Amino acid sequence: MSFLSKKDIPLEEFIPDGYIDIHSHLLPGIDDGVKTMYQSAYILERFERMGVKKVITTPHVIQDVWPNTSHTIQENLQEIKDIIVALNIRKLELQASAEYMLDDLFYSRIKSKDILPLHKNYILVEMSTFGPPMNISEFLFEIKLAGYIPILAHPERYSFYHDDLKKFDELKKSGFLFQINLLSLSGYYGERVQNMAKRLMSLDYIDFTGTDIHNYHQLGVLEQGFQPKIAEKVSELMQNNAIFS
Repeated sequence: MSFLSKKDIPLEEFIPDGYIDIHSHLLPGIDDGVKTMYQSAYILERFERMGVKKVITTPHVIQDVWPNTSHTIQENLQEIKDIIVALNIRKLELQASAEYMLDDLFYSRIKSKDILPLHKNYILVEMSTFGPPMNISEFLFEIKLAGYIPILAHPERYSFYHDDLKKFDELKKSGFLFQINLLSLSGYYGERVQNMAKRLMSLDYIDFTGTDIHNYHQLGVLEQGFQPKIAEKVSELMQNNAIFS
């Protein structure tokens, strides 16, 4: 597939058939994502039209901020499922997991195996944007002991690692898989994050992609797409998400 003859490639033109999005915030009112059922339904309808096969939406689980439980997430999921069926959104499959902050709440949840995996034994985790947890090796040990495989959300956004690429290498070697945000590649979070996203892709550090979509504005940014060279590489990476089918 080649896009070199075009200037900008809209997302719907290069998204792989049957794409599975593994990172989004489309359960209304339980984190910083969509606020209403109908905002969620609108975005899901647009995804369906673009050919997305499945959305595994991932509300934040952060102690003292959004301490969502597995029950809360599943209950919210069923409500939105009922809405989208009523709106005739039937081709797209909707599931729910979570984006777990590596904090004390996650530590207790992983010990008790109160976890909603993305698929099989894969789980999505994140760090604070202010700095990595001091006991990251302990978290990784407990994750592996519980039988899970951690996927680190948006590594390109952790600015505290930008000047030391060896840190990314250490994370990969220790057992973390990497999920890049499509919004990062669009420049949505700024040029520095965009450049790091490109760099990590060029080093073949990225395993999976995700939209990390929260709202209408981000949907518009995603739909605009990317420059041809980025679109071509991203299209290849997006195919890796097929393992979550």
